[in-house]
Amino acid sequence: MLRRVTAAAMTSPRPLLALFYARLGDSRLAEFEAVWTRLGGPPVQWTWDPRPVATQGGDVGPRIVQKLPALPESLHGLLADTAAGAVGCRAVFEVWGQGETLEDCVASTAQVPAAHIRSRVTGSWRVQPRSLGTRQRRHSDQRVARMALFSHVLDAIEGRPVDLRTPDHRLWLVEAQRFLQNGRPLPEPPPRHLLLYQLPSSRPSVKADAAKLDLRKRAFLSTSTLPVKRSLLLCNLALAHAPLTDAALLDPYCGSGGILLTAAALGARTVGSDLDWRMVSNNRWATKIPPSTHRPNRGVEPVRMRDNFEEADLPAPLALLKLDVGAPDAAERLLEANDGQRYHALVCDPPYGRREFQHGAEAWDGALTFQVHEAALAGTLQTLLTLGADTLRPGGRLVFLAPVRAPRDPNKPTQEGLAALLCRMGGLLGFSLDHMGVEVVHRGLHRAVVVLTRTA
Repeated sequence: MLRRVTAAAMTSPRPLLALFYARLGDSRLAEFEAVWTRLGGPPVQWTWDPRPVATQGGDVGPRIVQKLPALPESLHGLLADTAAGAVGCRAVFEVWGQGETLEDCVASTAQVPAAHIRSRVTGSWRVQPRSLGTRQRRHSDQRVARMALFSHVLDAIEGRPVDLRTPDHRLWLVEAQRFLQNGRPLPEPPPRHLLLYQLPSSRPSVKADAAKLDLRKRAFLSTSTLPVKRSLLLCNLALAHAPLTDAALLDPYCGSGGILLTAAALGARTVGSDLDWRMVSNNRWATKIPPSTHRPNRGVEPVRMRDNFEEADLPAPLALLKLDVGAPDAAERLLEANDGQRYHALVCDPPYGRREFQHGAEAWDGALTFQVHEAALAGTLQTLLTLGADTLRPGGRLVFLAPVRAPRDPNKPTQEGLAALLCRMGGLLGFSLDHMGVEVVHRGLHRAVVVLTRTA
């Protein structure tokens, strides 16, 4: 049962903040909330600053440094576990020092009681210097000299062993150098210097799954497979109200199974379907994907989708069906694949027209765009929402990508127009629009991340 955090109980001796990765759009905040909910976190009034900084070093989305509400220490571990489970969040921290200058940060840190520092750092530790907004790194001697200024902290943890590989506790010395693309500073920037204590997590990080499932390592692949981090983000958003074990997830446009693979890594049972029999066949065949350093024989060796699951040591899908999602019996067949039970989540990247490149703007030559007429888009969405209404249980989530207008592709619908369309169509089928964020792949390709919840 969820515990409601009251204002009286929301106390913490030090401020808390979350540090997010750039990219992934403004859905990274919604992903954090979804993982928190799935882990059993109580309702919280989050203190996000959701305003998008559209020219923040090329990132489109909210700030990567976000303040957190003052939560009781009993929930600090759950905050850390949430950050570990969210692909868009680096970690959650307790602020020990902050200031516009390094000297101000040192003085701020001196106000933290030594007893509090020792209560946090009870085992081995290391310092991780980070510079936000620049690729330039300070020389190791400079980093050592800067940390030596924090003598109050070093004295408090004297005798605690230093471990540079697998420490029990991590201190982050952060210098924020993020600017807008025109060189102007960010509006209302965070303090330039921060000394942070990373709240330790008891759960393995989902970032390790992202590395293990890298596209370059997969045996079976198609040219339109989503990058791992994007599919993990979609699955996290979709599984917010699903159990940690025995959750059932459906992808009716599964392609080479990228979404199914990442869903399995998050502990879900999966079912997939596709109109192309080669994607869901149990027979191996040589794909046309070029080789990589990890797969030198790819394109020659016969493979199938299930090989990706076997090599990653993940449970294979319960069923892979050759299926037209618009067929009258589509929902019935998909429910049969899940023993007649409705799904907790439906996640997909539907086909809306001609294929688009996910590479940078240099790959965009104008011929890759396609006109998305509202009637054609509405037809695809109507099919998807009808399938979701027939296969999702109440509270289940339908998460998908949809085309929206981009600077070099003004023919597609605006985010506002798409939201209005989904609210109108979804309301008739028992869906509420919970979230819509924009994912910027490049100037010619913007996509909306849509989250609908089945309410009836």
